[in-house]
Amino acid sequence: MKRLLYEPLIALLLICAAAYCQNVSQPSFEVVSLKKGGNIFATRPVFSGGRLRWTTQLIYLVGYAYNLDFTLVKGAGANLAIVYSVEATFDPAATEEQVRLMVQSLLVDRFKMRAHRVITETEGYALSIGKGGLKIKDAKPIDEHPLMLERFGIDKTAARAESFIAATIPEAGVTAITGQRASVPKLAQTLQRVTGTPVWDRTGLRGEYNFEFRFAQGLSATVESAVPYPQLATALKENLGLEMNKQKGPLESLIVDYIEEPSEN
Repeated sequence: MKRLLYEPLIALLLICAAAYCQNVSQPSFEVVSLKKGGNIFATRPVFSGGRLRWTTQLIYLVGYAYNLDFTLVKGAGANLAIVYSVEATFDPAATEEQVRLMVQSLLVDRFKMRAHRVITETEGYALSIGKGGLKIKDAKPIDEHPLMLERFGIDKTAARAESFIAATIPEAGVTAITGQRASVPKLAQTLQRVTGTPVWDRTGLRGEYNFEFRFAQGLSATVESAVPYPQLATALKENLGLEMNKQKGPLESLIVDYIEEPSEN
């Protein structure tokens, strides 16, 4: 008898929960200015308080919105290389995840974008903590570590506390990776883009770290001997205390089914 009474109640709760979820609106920007074109585009947005400024290709905008590297965004006949200048305002207390959801709303509302995710299993590498333990420590406040601000010419007043990670080529055959308040998942994402191979974070680390290391990549035996830097796996172990091992895992990508040119304002 009790089961018969509970089943309708459970069904009613599920219906109410579904209705509630459908009515919950996704966060959106308070004010948005959107214009086509720009002489120089950046691969990441610039934040200042509750304001976002970004001139970038559409593919980077989509990748940021869904927290995917731009190489994992595919356009089914869409021209994702078009450059747009975006300025938007939002609550300064918003988290980065909420800002990403706001960019998703912008893509749906202004670009009428429709897309779907695809997950495939593939070969790649997994990052784990090495046997010798982690060699990096939690990041201190950004004012105490101005490395990224000085090197990349970022205005301190415009710098946001979220992670900043960059991969550069300081010399032929050498890659430098520098992180300011960067998480290990974002390091894995950067390594994936640099190597062209899926990299998954299996460390379980949730902190933010400051780090910098260099490694030799894609060199012949003759050239490699002249470069005073180790290969990537060795560099990760020596500098960060992380290991990189071959593994199979899920690779998520986003397929843009439809997108149109928005009206400017």
